[in-house]
Amino acid sequence: MHLDDLRTILLEERDTGELTTISHDLFTKISEHIRSLQQEVYSHEDPFSDEARVLIEKVSSVRTTVEEVFRIRTDKIVGLALSQAEGSYLEREELRALIPAELEMFNQIVEAIRQSKTQLIEWKTTPAPQVRILHADEDECFQTSEPDLTDDMDRAEDSDYFKPDIKTSPDASFTNDIVLALSGMEPFMGIDGRTYEMEAGDILTLPSRNAQVLVERDIVLNILPG
Repeated sequence: MHLDDLRTILLEERDTGELTTISHDLFTKISEHIRSLQQEVYSHEDPFSDEARVLIEKVSSVRTTVEEVFRIRTDKIVGLALSQAEGSYLEREELRALIPAELEMFNQIVEAIRQSKTQLIEWKTTPAPQVRILHADEDECFQTSEPDLTDDMDRAEDSDYFKPDIKTSPDASFTNDIVLALSGMEPFMGIDGRTYEMEAGDILTLPSRNAQVLVERDIVLNILPG
């Protein structure tokens, strides 16, 4: 997945009020791509080199773009869930674009809204009925009012609909150090994609690789290694 392809997906998602169709493993592939780029950055002896800087900026761009795709799609999913919880009918095509983790999110939001409505508006003390788990391959319209749905729940638990797309944080392989700035420095981007700036006397947390190079250059003092 190239950054240009991801930006195309973002533009398409922005331009329509409906969910666009994306690959079910899009977020997984992006997560793996980010980890791969971060490892390339980590392999550079000098994280402040031009090559490392280009890779860091690419990581930052990919992360920003995929987070925006997620935000826009989530806004649309919340809107669909609200309509469903209020009793509206949703045609199969409206939910077919949901990837498995998004379908799980949709069902959880619908259930949360209905439970809250029961507790806050209808003033019932009995537990709210279970909400039916929706499946994008069902033939009927998506109306979910039946309380006894054990078979559907069992089928959902055995399927891929409850497997998250991203299992590992992209930054999991990076440690941080607490350092004392011995002198000021112009803003720079760390290997984690974040921008740092400091003045003499500041105490801050930096990625260990960046901290190591700055210690060697007598710019910071490592107070607490990661």
